[in-house]
Amino acid sequence: MKNLLLAVLVFALLAVASTGLFAQQGKISFGVGADVALPMTSGFSDTQSLGIGGTAKGYYIFNDMVTFNATAGYITFSGKDYTPAGSPAGTSIKAGSWSQIPVMVGARYYFSPASSSFRPYGAFEMGLIFSSYSYPDVKVNNVVVFPGGSVSGSDFSYQPQIGFEASKFDVAARLIGVSGASAVAFRVGYIFN
Repeated sequence: MKNLLLAVLVFALLAVASTGLFAQQGKISFGVGADVALPMTSGFSDTQSLGIGGTAKGYYIFNDMVTFNATAGYITFSGKDYTPAGSPAGTSIKAGSWSQIPVMVGARYYFSPASSSFRPYGAFEMGLIFSSYSYPDVKVNNVVVFPGGSVSGSDFSYQPQIGFEASKFDVAARLIGVSGASAVAFRVGYIFN
């Protein structure tokens, strides 16, 4: 799967480079935004609460209706107290924190021309999410039975989105599709021209 993702990313970069992305002045813009994410996947939503973070986006305006974009960011979810399946009644464990660093490329299609002050759009991005999970010590009667630590890895992610641009503001909702840790996220951003 990672080889397929690498091939797709290389192809996308070559396709974008062949359109003269880096040679056309005035066709590139940048944006930053604040993100809030709600865990959805069973297990992930049982142990993690609301995620907060931010993203930076780069846009290449291909024409009035299509924009290619790249996104990088950081979202962290704090752990909840939960009872593991099969545990005795009254057992509660504090889950650790989960962090995601998305690195995505994609495209956006606008449903109204660039001259409009309100521009709804649909978008799709794909790429990698680098994840880290830090967990605390597990104690029974104040005795550590499982020491804390952290694990990390990366997964392929897809992110369908709907949103709108109004003036220089960008508001969107998206599904963060990633194995075992999917979420619905909302973003409010500002675009610099």
